[in-house]
Amino acid sequence: MLVASLKKFGDAVKVRIGETTTTRYLAVAATTDGRLGIFHHHMLPGAAGAAPHYHTKIAESFYIISGEVTVHDGTGWHKAQAGDLMHVPENAVHGFRNDSDAPAEMLIIFTPAENREAFFTGLSELLADGNTPSRAEMVALMEKYDQFEVDEP
Repeated sequence: MLVASLKKFGDAVKVRIGETTTTRYLAVAATTDGRLGIFHHHMLPGAAGAAPHYHTKIAESFYIISGEVTVHDGTGWHKAQAGDLMHVPENAVHGFRNDSDAPAEMLIIFTPAENREAFFTGLSELLADGNTPSRAEMVALMEKYDQFEVDEP
């Protein structure tokens, strides 16, 4: 039996992460049998993004839709432009941020989905109303959802 799900961009759940980023959940674990998560990430200039980290169960890909995103590939930070794709297998260090003076948009694709929308929702809640979560709160959230930060090489 073939089952498909169609979601219009404007109908996707959207969360605000701090003051600089919004994320729309285009495909989530519940609608893909846990196989795929696709998120539209919009970052204002200077958005911090994610420090270098890795996942033990998740492969992650970034497709830059517009603007410029600075990505970490495990060896250092590099500029990625609209049309660039970066694939990150499990256990590989990666990160991203918007260092430019213009907004940037990208798709973040997770395989399997591993309920990443719960991570972004949790992050949104921790950063709501200008809150600054403690290091312990951030680490607890990350580790709950298979995300482990590393020191930059």
